[in-house]
Amino acid sequence: MLPVWLWASGYALMALLVAALWGLGQARTQPRRFALLGVFAAMMVLVMLLEVPPFGAHCNLSVVSGIVLGPQLAVPAALMVNLILALMGHGGLTVVGLNSLVLSTEMLVGYAVFRGLRRSRLRTGRAVFIATVVGLAVGTALSYGIIAAGAPAINHTLQSAAAGGKTEIEIRAVAGAHLDLVRLALIMFGAGLIGWVVEGLLSSFVVAYLGKAFPRLFGEEPA
Repeated sequence: MLPVWLWASGYALMALLVAALWGLGQARTQPRRFALLGVFAAMMVLVMLLEVPPFGAHCNLSVVSGIVLGPQLAVPAALMVNLILALMGHGGLTVVGLNSLVLSTEMLVGYAVFRGLRRSRLRTGRAVFIATVVGLAVGTALSYGIIAAGAPAINHTLQSAAAGGKTEIEIRAVAGAHLDLVRLALIMFGAGLIGWVVEGLLSSFVVAYLGKAFPRLFGEEPA
């Protein structure tokens, strides 16, 4: 439903982001960082496949993964996760770039907010909660912006599908079929707020466990 220029831009921006971040840090000389990349990418894939009834929503633990992996490995992880999910039927191949861009944004924003809050001596659990809520909110805003940018193409597809096989009178009746961006915003940000808080709490519990089992994960600056 999205125009070619929009989903192709997602791939182009992800390629630029990966290339730009790959020259930073020392992850290429630290095999342990790649082990963490595999572990947290697998965790995100698993969590995203588990839908929460009755809403069909899911958590993604993107901010926790971003905090642990750091910017350099977070972006490739987002790309790998969305590609794997697309190959499993969870999302389309054409929008892997856009989905990865949204997930990367959540991870990078969450990472930056967490580091900033920790420097101001806020407790880890609270810092993770706030970072998760902010990261998911920014990711949701980006998702909404992408949909809004593709609204003309989406409306054309909706009208074509609604008019398929109908008489002239029926075609006139469905000619007004369109994407209601105001209603969409209320759904995405209204229901989203509940999801952000739930994932913020879940992320805090996850980090509390990981902090006890593997204290070095949060005690050192990621590469």
